[in-house]
Amino acid sequence: MFSTIKSLFNNKNRELELKEKELQLKQRELDLKEQEINLKKDSSKTNTTENLQEKEIKNKPENTQTQPTYKTKKVFREYTEEEKKEYALKMKEKKEKGKEYEEFVAGYYKLDGYEVNLHGIKKGKKDKGIDIICTKDEELILIQCKNWKENSTYKINHEKLKVFVGCCTEYVNENKLFDKNIKLKFITSNYILDESGKRFLQESKTLQYEILKY
Repeated sequence: MFSTIKSLFNNKNRELELKEKELQLKQRELDLKEQEINLKKDSSKTNTTENLQEKEIKNKPENTQTQPTYKTKKVFREYTEEEKKEYALKMKEKKEKGKEYEEFVAGYYKLDGYEVNLHGIKKGKKDKGIDIICTKDEELILIQCKNWKENSTYKINHEKLKVFVGCCTEYVNENKLFDKNIKLKFITSNYILDESGKRFLQESKTLQYEILKY
């Protein structure tokens, strides 16, 4: 009797163990299915991302590099022989007018008893900005002349005046004229100063500006 009960009990245990194993297998199957589903999801996400990247690459323009910019060279037209001759004639007339005005200014100082040297006409481009040199006793006047029209687009600015003062200083030093009563004069046929030129003359203690109509 006891042995029969024991065998029944053992059989029950086996049944329970088998059921437990069966349940474990089913649980494993469920886990595997869940993993499979997750893998499919991940795979679909990856494919979607790859497709988007492919589309982006296709839509990108082929040449994305910035093209270098090149400066265009200025093209100067060639002047005709007639235009060149006309320009040369104008320059000659301008030069002649300049000489005439220098002679006119020199005559003005001659009448005032000065000994006059037409330095600009004699030296040409080597005059160093000094057109006329006037001397009387211990007085020395260094002059630059400009015969420009009143409505000229060219104006006398502070730079031109400053250069003239520098040229005069150099001339005095080279010729050792330290014992002379020196005056610097910028003389024009019309009022052609700009604002910077005006300010320079107001502040300058050496340079004088005069207008001698011609």
